[in-house]
Amino acid sequence: MYDYGNARVAALRSRLLDPAALHRLAEADSAGAFLALLERAEDWRPILRETAPLVVEPQGAVEASIERHRSVRLGTLVTFYPPPAQRLVEALVLPLDRERIIALVRRRLAGEAAEVVGATIVGGALLDAAALGALVRAPTIAALVRAVGRAGLIPAGEAAMLGREIEQGIDRPKLEARLVAAFERGRVERAVGRDANARTVRAILARARADREAVEAELAAGGPGAAALLERTLTLARLDELARTGRRDPLGIGPVAGYVAALEAQAIRLRASLARVVAGWGHDLVGLYLTPARA
Repeated sequence: MYDYGNARVAALRSRLLDPAALHRLAEADSAGAFLALLERAEDWRPILRETAPLVVEPQGAVEASIERHRSVRLGTLVTFYPPPAQRLVEALVLPLDRERIIALVRRRLAGEAAEVVGATIVGGALLDAAALGALVRAPTIAALVRAVGRAGLIPAGEAAMLGREIEQGIDRPKLEARLVAAFERGRVERAVGRDANARTVRAILARARADREAVEAELAAGGPGAAALLERTLTLARLDELARTGRRDPLGIGPVAGYVAALEAQAIRLRASLARVVAGWGHDLVGLYLTPARA
């Protein structure tokens, strides 16, 4: 069940940017030079060519390409595996769709027209840009959330209940928290089973959940700055550990989990490298992002 997909994943993983490439990007003279360097990478050349006609300004082109790259690579993973393995892969990549849905909800609540939002949509992992475009054209936020449930991303019953809460006037922070919780239950529902692969995915979900709870506690105790620092530290440590240990399970879900983690860590580090170029982040701060966490 995993042989074919894991071979494809190994090929994709070999094309990820290594630490030396990320450091070279962080030393680029401008966003345009950053873009030119990134285009030399085999895995990025086609992504940048797809994005270039949509965004003229170099910084925006890089940022759009990072999101496009995440969508294309994570979405492709699901096609490599048949059920029931496919459901476990979905559990691993579903956070990207959660991120996209919450962004859509925020923009709709801010009063942006559906046409404006739809013109700038980047696909998720399970929902492509066209599917997300259909969601954003829902007449109300409640209808949008119910449609997410019908699409199977979150439990349908929970989507219906949340839709009613929205109609009764739930505030935005609570709405977002409820959406995060609903997506998490959607992930857990995909990770059912007694075999080692399902247990591995459930352990990954539990670790991420513990990190989120630690960040929430730090936010309450130490404020946004301390919480942001803790989130960066915990997230990169968790992703680097998963990326490192995933290869130890060549016949199971491990390589997928490792690649997803490595891809997400790469996106974080690319943004940090770009911030060094366009926002003047110091070497010390960028180094905290670019140095891989060690066991």
